[in-house]
Amino acid sequence: MENDKINSTNILAADFKPGKNMKIGHYCIINEGVEIGDDVSIGNYTILHKGVKLGNGTKVGSYCEVEEGTKVGEKVILQGRIRTGEHCTIEDGVTLKYGTILTSNALLKKNCFLGPNVITLGSTHKRVTVHGTIIGENTYIGAGSKIAGGIKIGNDIAVGALSFVNKDISEQGVYAGIPVKKIK
Repeated sequence: MENDKINSTNILAADFKPGKNMKIGHYCIINEGVEIGDDVSIGNYTILHKGVKLGNGTKVGSYCEVEEGTKVGEKVILQGRIRTGEHCTIEDGVTLKYGTILTSNALLKKNCFLGPNVITLGSTHKRVTVHGTIIGENTYIGAGSKIAGGIKIGNDIAVGALSFVNKDISEQGVYAGIPVKKIK
């Protein structure tokens, strides 16, 4: 790899091996055991924690923090200011727009889309921790929506902007509101 693509402002673990054609911005931290595929780009001020895996063709924006053990598939877009909890799985073709937050053990299936500032919540009103939110293939979650901890959203579902998903959704359709309900 050419020296101009990895600069001296970054902190890189001793075992770091960049993929082919990888580009990385300034002031990034890459911890032990991180695996990065080919044709990956990483913006400025991004932290990849221990054991993170980024698939080929993935684009990680600036100010992202990807927690320990998170696996990111191929051709994923983490736009910027993204934060994941530990051990999330983000499958191929997923897009997370600016400011999205995922709690631990979230599963985002192929080609789903989360708009800006979507948050998967990690606890109940009784302060009980609940992780493991699942968002299905080809599902669209609108900007600013919140998803309660442990919720399962099926394939081919659209959730409108600023909605609150407080129950599992399995039937295809369009959902919106606080709390969310089927509208189409």
